[in-house]
Amino acid sequence: MNRDYYEILGVPKNATEAEIKKAYRKLALEHHPDRTHGDKASEEKFKEINEAYSVLGNPDKRSQYDMFGHNFERMGINQDDIFGAQGTSSIFEDLVGDVFSDFFGGRRNSKNRKIRGKDVEAVLELEFEEAVLGIDKEFTIKRTGVCDKCGGTGAKQGTRPTTCRSCSGAGQVYYRQGFLTVTKTCHVCNGSGYEIQDKCRDCNGTGRVLREENISIHVPPGVDNDSVLRIQGKGSAGHNGGQPGDLHVIIKVKEHPVFKRDDQNVIVDMFITYTQAVLGDTIKVPTLYGEEELNLPSGTDSGKEFVLKHKGVISPYDRRKGDQIVRVHIEVPKHVTERQRQLLKEFDEISLHENKNASKGIFDKVKDLFQ
Repeated sequence: MNRDYYEILGVPKNATEAEIKKAYRKLALEHHPDRTHGDKASEEKFKEINEAYSVLGNPDKRSQYDMFGHNFERMGINQDDIFGAQGTSSIFEDLVGDVFSDFFGGRRNSKNRKIRGKDVEAVLELEFEEAVLGIDKEFTIKRTGVCDKCGGTGAKQGTRPTTCRSCSGAGQVYYRQGFLTVTKTCHVCNGSGYEIQDKCRDCNGTGRVLREENISIHVPPGVDNDSVLRIQGKGSAGHNGGQPGDLHVIIKVKEHPVFKRDDQNVIVDMFITYTQAVLGDTIKVPTLYGEEELNLPSGTDSGKEFVLKHKGVISPYDRRKGDQIVRVHIEVPKHVTERQRQLLKEFDEISLHENKNASKGIFDKVKDLFQ
């Protein structure tokens, strides 16, 4: 069994992002390979800590983990993604590196550092049957890509960026405060290490442009409202050769006029006549997989539920299929003909004669209580 990520980091499930980050920093420093000198147990512990933080430190993944536990990986987050495109070392550097810089005066050159692109979210609306049965779907998204005009440099065609004069290309500037050296991101180049004198007009010097793109996605059977599917590498472009981010597709399912979903079960309301309820009948019931026959026994009460086994929704986690619940309701006609009225009265008289107890009306029964 996989260990609970909250337990690994030693934080409660309602911990804030700041508390999770603080706990991770402490444990990562304690078990980092550079400090444990190749100790295998600490090395495994370090990997475990990074795995836990890669999920709990990401609000989207944390939300899915809280809902589905370790099964959230089956929603499209695979083990390769567990550390993101940067890997465990980059996660550690991002959170812990600045601490070493602040306290020990260490210098980190960020000019050539590969930066992973941002993740992108898109909403995909599905019909009820498409979500339940699965479908291959094509839709349009907007994401940031490398500018074709400048090749991502941000500089006007025919020119190149120059080394930042403020930080000498380091991407960071350093201040002396007593015996400490404090590191700050360079405000001139914003950490890139480069200055652009003549900006590319297409991207205004950013090296990135927003464009529309058609995406094909396989929606597995059984997804529900607000399910999230991840498409690796279809997010925004990275910087300095970094990998692109991922696309997170949020599923929205339309309501169906007949079928209603209850977890993996499907509920259908069927209306029958009084005669069918009294005498019994065989009726045809719609299911997601075609029509099925349902045998109504005589004396069926309104509101009675019948179960059609394995006619529900396939679970995207364990592949089990739910049932279809058929609820029958006796439909009372609002308008009757004179002939129908006569027959109903005749039926009522026969029923009263056959059942002497039933011959007493509600007022007679109440009167008997007080005698």
